[in-house]
Amino acid sequence: MKSQSKSIILFFAIIGCIHISYAQKVKPLNLPTYDYERLHFGFSLGINKADFALYRANNTITPDSVLNVDCKPDWGFNLGIISDLRLHDYVTLRILPALSFQGRKLMYDIDSASNSGPRKFYTAEKSAESTLLDFPINFKIRSQRLNNMSAYLLVGGKYSIDLASQAKTKDPDILKLNKNDLCVEAGVGFDFYLEFFKLSTELKFSAGLRDRLYHESTTWSMPIEKLNSKVWLFSINFEG
Repeated sequence: MKSQSKSIILFFAIIGCIHISYAQKVKPLNLPTYDYERLHFGFSLGINKADFALYRANNTITPDSVLNVDCKPDWGFNLGIISDLRLHDYVTLRILPALSFQGRKLMYDIDSASNSGPRKFYTAEKSAESTLLDFPINFKIRSQRLNNMSAYLLVGGKYSIDLASQAKTKDPDILKLNKNDLCVEAGVGFDFYLEFFKLSTELKFSAGLRDRLYHESTTWSMPIEKLNSKVWLFSINFEG
């Protein structure tokens, strides 16, 4: 009886393996010629988390009242238009002009002591919001397609114009940012081939190469030597 039971179990296990193997082989492919087409278009929706790499100035040029300064990241969102140009079976050139809304806050620890009064400490918060026109150019290197899914890597860079820059205003009580930025980018993602379009999920990091701070002799600018942008972006892309 034991040997018969083992034989039955083995028989059904073999049948199950054959069935799974067969099901995998005959699984229909969605958009089977998609990756052989020369050009694709689509749109992108994303959520970003923006921050600064903050470099503090030398103590000799920092106002005595400012004890410390730090950056606090904040959330924003992106809207973009995708153009993908096929360069190779597994490489495409992606151009994705986008409108990016970003927010960050600079936190200043202030000592308000005066010669005639007691020492008081408080934290001053300055917003550093940006509305950016982004022009990224990325190389997308994808894996071989597995049924209706593939993975990919992104490398490239972008140029950005800050439409909300207040560098030319004369108000000394705001933190001013320069209008232009240049960044390097890297990311990973997954393509899902659906019946009528391709859906992608993507995580990308951007690091700024230019100093975003507009330098002037104010309490908010002098404690900082340099501000470089840092942005994490999670996107959902739709391509036809």
